[in-house]
Amino acid sequence: MSDVVAEMSRLENFIPFDCLGESHLKEIQGQFEVIKIDPGRLLFKRGQTSHKAYFLVEGSLDLTDASFQVRHFAADDDENYLALDNYPEHTINAISAETTTLYAIDRNKLDLLMTWTQAAESMLDEDDDESERDWMDALLSSELFSAIPPAMIHSLFVKFEERDVQLGETVVTEGEDGDTFFVIKQGKAMVTRSKGAKQETLAALSAGRFFGEDALISDSPRNATITMSSDGVLMCLGKQDFQSILQDSVIRHLSEDELDTMVLEAETACILVDVRLPMEFRHDRTPGARNLPLNELRREVHNLEKDFFYVVCGDGRRSELGAYILSEAGLNAYVLDRGKATDAKKPTEVA
Repeated sequence: MSDVVAEMSRLENFIPFDCLGESHLKEIQGQFEVIKIDPGRLLFKRGQTSHKAYFLVEGSLDLTDASFQVRHFAADDDENYLALDNYPEHTINAISAETTTLYAIDRNKLDLLMTWTQAAESMLDEDDDESERDWMDALLSSELFSAIPPAMIHSLFVKFEERDVQLGETVVTEGEDGDTFFVIKQGKAMVTRSKGAKQETLAALSAGRFFGEDALISDSPRNATITMSSDGVLMCLGKQDFQSILQDSVIRHLSEDELDTMVLEAETACILVDVRLPMEFRHDRTPGARNLPLNELRREVHNLEKDFFYVVCGDGRRSELGAYILSEAGLNAYVLDRGKATDAKKPTEVA
């Protein structure tokens, strides 16, 4: 993918991005590939299958149909407001007539994006303020939500309850049991953790960020304290709803037999990850597994290769939390049910 970032002002000229709020556009900027091609280069040809949708930003193309009719199509054409020939199998040839710039995005990702967006839009009233739209946009744009069936989006949002919070208010306390998942609708918060007799600041959270899921998945005490650093509003989802809608959609299980089949059939590499502590890992090592304890996983997850798929092994609830953290970062992750055969839930296809 190009290091050049797609410009929001350009995206707003195209359907469906013209209907997205600024916060949502910012969230999806990094999903685009910026393509620059010289004159006379073939972008795609008729009959070719493609998983990408292309948007013409600068320059022009010559589009040739099955009857060899050529249409010169420029970026400033009045009809340039949709993806070019946006079909799974292209119906035309597209050749650059001059130096040309295009934005490309995965077609499936675009379809999911618009499904989520319209599901959220259907829940907004005309008098809802921008913050109502923003927290939904930010949540839906996170990598985590790509695993949630679009049909469940409405069910998810109606379960959230709004809560006003004040500057200095402690929302989550380290060591206590967790029963709620939070999204910041308005305001800011600080994440701290005990380090001896002192409090160590780990992160600052702003509108659209979510927290509290670790304790719900692992059924363990809260691992940090969250304190509001301004007045604000939180959207709260109870543990039962979180587990039935979010957790069950995101965390995928597979048996050892299914893992063997996937390794043989998948086109990408499989990485086994054990999230237990190093002492546990050394005592009961899974052959071929890499040890990434939970307390290190969030820090290391962004260094992992996104083209691989990851299977988390080791211990039940910790493995589920590890798979959740990997999925949250946009990685293809599963939990290995060790000792189980083909009676485990069949996983979805590896992308």
